[in-house]
Amino acid sequence: MLAPIAEAAAEHPWLAALVATLAVTQMVHRVRTAVLGWRPRDPRRLFVGADRAALLARAGHRCEQHSWLSGRCPVTDRLQADHVHPHSRGGATTVANGQVLCGRHNARKANRIPWAWELRTLAARRQAYAPPGVPTAVVRHL
Repeated sequence: MLAPIAEAAAEHPWLAALVATLAVTQMVHRVRTAVLGWRPRDPRRLFVGADRAALLARAGHRCEQHSWLSGRCPVTDRLQADHVHPHSRGGATTVANGQVLCGRHNARKANRIPWAWELRTLAARRQAYAPPGVPTAVVRHL
């Protein structure tokens, strides 16, 4: 089965590069899935009602995105409830996996899975503005 691919790759070097790229991409995807775990999608997609209100209250009705240069984003209107660990990548629709972002920062984040250090930083920053007694930890999967 591999003989025709090997013959074609010998004639066309670009095909060999394409096959190698696809193989590396699959390997990276499998390793990342093994490290982060694979979960089926949560059937509930949107933060609504009490969950959305809890997210907004915890964030102080302000975008939670931070910049090393300018600090916390000042936007307070048209905020969006976002999954820290994206719903499309198995993130649960729970308050522990939610954050409040303005439209610009939500679009920039897209469906990127945050690194562990980013989750720890977000949890530490939340302690400064979250109401007392409200959990500030970020839970990747539930």
